[in-house]
Amino acid sequence: MSAANTMERRNTSTTRSLMLLTIFGLLALFFALNFRVVVVNGPSMEPTYQSGDRLLMTTAYWLFGDIRKGDVVVVMRPSGELLIKRVVALPGEPVPRDYWSPLVYMMGGRVPEGHLFVVGDNLSRSEDSRQIGAVPVRYVVGKIVGGWRAVP
Repeated sequence: MSAANTMERRNTSTTRSLMLLTIFGLLALFFALNFRVVVVNGPSMEPTYQSGDRLLMTTAYWLFGDIRKGDVVVVMRPSGELLIKRVVALPGEPVPRDYWSPLVYMMGGRVPEGHLFVVGDNLSRSEDSRQIGAVPVRYVVGKIVGGWRAVP
């Protein structure tokens, strides 16, 4: 084998390695910037999620489609506290009667434009839109795309 062939193989191998390393680096950067693990704190989402469960949240939820009824989202309150809740009504939609409260009645029973109506799955142990009102869409920091149970 000539020295030129050996050098050409090394260059090809180096180029492939650099391409794979670049692709891996870009994927790692994408995931680091767009995904985050959040931990469930409290009983408001039981039985779906237990306190201590770890959930994978994406901030690039548009990759998975628009927010829809039934999606579990992470909302940041003005205080900075994160809430994990399920979307039950979208902007302009009526709030389902199961979730009516005096506050919902004062809202006219409809979700204002630019807002979502979110509740915990454990209605008796959840502070949600029934008490705090519809949540501005701009407060949604992510959408839950997966999760795993806490190890006891």
